[in-house]
Amino acid sequence: LGSGSYGAVYRGELEDGSEVAIKSIDLNAVGAQGQDPEMAGFDDEVKTLSKFRHPNLVTLLGWGKDGQFRYLVYELLAGGDAFQRLRQAKASKGVKPFMWYERISVCLDAATGLSHMHNSKPRAFHRDIKAANILLDRHGTAKMADFGLSCTASCNAGRHVDVKVVSGTPGYACPIYARTGRVTEASEVYSFGMVVLELLTGLPPAAGAAGGGLV
Repeated sequence: LGSGSYGAVYRGELEDGSEVAIKSIDLNAVGAQGQDPEMAGFDDEVKTLSKFRHPNLVTLLGWGKDGQFRYLVYELLAGGDAFQRLRQAKASKGVKPFMWYERISVCLDAATGLSHMHNSKPRAFHRDIKAANILLDRHGTAKMADFGLSCTASCNAGRHVDVKVVSGTPGYACPIYARTGRVTEASEVYSFGMVVLELLTGLPPAAGAAGGGLV
């Protein structure tokens, strides 16, 4: 289904015939990139998604380990992601339009999933909100996905998380978070706002200046 620097995503089938998406992470590839294998996000993704069952958050069905490989098994969402959907609509020149009501529905679904995370106890934060991490099912329902950078507050009353390594996608990441390393609901709202802007205008968010400068 796709591949990246640390592994690939495959289509699989369970014994009952239901299709799933299997994400593999090669820890050797992570190390070859000069990264700490713990930064691959496997443990964080399992920890976060194991807490939630929500219609607007992708469902984690299982996970496993085999040597240097780590595997995550999710429900298969056949509609692709919002970024692809937007690009397909532009490339098709109206043949496969991405209607306004569909775009607004994607925004509302994603916001609902994120709100569920932010209002959990303790609070959970995604840290990599972008159009490519919003997956669509065959009916057009949107679900937040890719929780490899997610983090959770240390206690039920915690309202932020201070991270050692600032990660995320330029253009979407909040400049204040990029400068301070503090993840808050406000920094997530900023990132989500950039997604809304992209879906409504069809234009990608502007990348910030080097060193986490303001957009």
